[in-house]
Amino acid sequence: MLDSFFGSFSEAVSFPEDQLRCLSALLLGYPLAFAFRLLPANNPNLKHIASVVTSFFLIVVVVNDLVGLMHLLGSSIAVWRIMGVVEGKWGPRLVFIGVMLHMSVSHLIRQFNDYRGYKLDHTGPQMILTMKLTSWAFNVYDGRRNPKELSRYQLEHAITTFPSLLHYLSYVFFFPAVLVGPSFEYMDYIRFIELSQFRDPKTGKIHWPAGRVMASMKSFFFSLIALASLATIGPKLDVLWTLDPAWKTLPWVLRFGYVQLAAFAARFKYYAVWKMAEGACVMAGFGYNGQDPETGESRWDATSNINVWAYETGESIKTLADNWNMGTNKWLKHSVYFRVVSPGSKPGPLETFATFGVSAFWHGFYPGYYLMFASSAAALTAGKLLRSHLRPRFASAISGKTPAWYNILGMLLTQSTINYLSISFLLLTFTDSIEVWKNLYFVVHIGIAVVTVFVPVVFPVKRKSKKQQQEAEKVKELLHDVTEEVAAVAVGAAKEVLESTPANGKVKTL
Repeated sequence: MLDSFFGSFSEAVSFPEDQLRCLSALLLGYPLAFAFRLLPANNPNLKHIASVVTSFFLIVVVVNDLVGLMHLLGSSIAVWRIMGVVEGKWGPRLVFIGVMLHMSVSHLIRQFNDYRGYKLDHTGPQMILTMKLTSWAFNVYDGRRNPKELSRYQLEHAITTFPSLLHYLSYVFFFPAVLVGPSFEYMDYIRFIELSQFRDPKTGKIHWPAGRVMASMKSFFFSLIALASLATIGPKLDVLWTLDPAWKTLPWVLRFGYVQLAAFAARFKYYAVWKMAEGACVMAGFGYNGQDPETGESRWDATSNINVWAYETGESIKTLADNWNMGTNKWLKHSVYFRVVSPGSKPGPLETFATFGVSAFWHGFYPGYYLMFASSAAALTAGKLLRSHLRPRFASAISGKTPAWYNILGMLLTQSTINYLSISFLLLTFTDSIEVWKNLYFVVHIGIAVVTVFVPVVFPVKRKSKKQQQEAEKVKELLHDVTEEVAAVAVGAAKEVLESTPANGKVKTL
């Protein structure tokens, strides 16, 4: 029945059936998440069962991928058994190697059968699963280690009690996030299921923070705007046009400008699916992130996978990396970057390139991925050099802030750099990527090389003399004292007004 429905609907709207099924599953996540939120708070096992069953329904019935479910379920059970049997550091290592190999085989099969195609299959959910399984394995390992050896983050997410298969599968197959993410930690999920963060320690009653539905709807409507933008603007800014002879005949400025716009338009599809999945997670009650320290309002962005504004206005490659695919970045940081650093040593360029390498490997085997991530690692290094060697020359000695023109220039350079580099990620092949970059005269790559080689020489780091440091400290102390005096005067004035207010509530005129 659903096959004929999706087939007919796909023809009617001229939209690929596989993408239509995926979009339908994401949309169904909202009413299902609303119902999930209404399940009894004192029956976590019912929630675990509902989460698993709902995901199986979405994958098999709506998405129509029984084979994909077998891949996901098989690797999940294998990892659960490995960590139940293998103790010590080799447990998470075996898991990491095993799930990455399994995912790599899926990537290769897809690449050979549908080269440069965009037909959706189980490799997308398997990429999310890989992050969950490897981070879960490391968390189980951390739960068996001496707490003194762990970082604060590892302590917060260490799994000290090995979970049952039901609890584990509920985490792996949490239905709003099973298809496109986000990835998250097991202990965060268990706290959500048990509602421990919302439970009054004295009375045991559940107090839900305000703003959940509003936050969910904001993500939902933003995803609809992104979908509309993708449908209207996307076809007019097809990145494949950079391979057309007509593009090559344009002046260099127009060629470069088109690359900027095409790369920007390509991000709409990520914004659409990530924000839609985020909204469904929040609707289910998962994603509370405390209160905003400035407004005091509840924040529901713990499951956010993208900070669109921060990314589109970022002033450094690091800022972009921190705000794009945030679940994956967190996984790379805590399950790769800090895991390859030797105890007692500081991370360096080797760890950075190793992390970018794993990220490229996780995405698949198209050469364009490796071209982008290698170039991005070099751009990140160049950005660090600019920050340490150039930024102090323009920063205020008192506030440490840089002038507006400096920030705007940094934003423009950062955005143009990432848009240029992401062309290889979108074109996928080595030949096409190099061809487009060659037609742009490798301008960004040359800029990265110039910064890396010459900036440390031309702009050596200025070290403040003891006298300058003492003067800066005096200025800070003076500002602190002035601030305290102003606050004291304001408080005194407020008290005087209150004390002079009679019983009728009218303030006496002076």
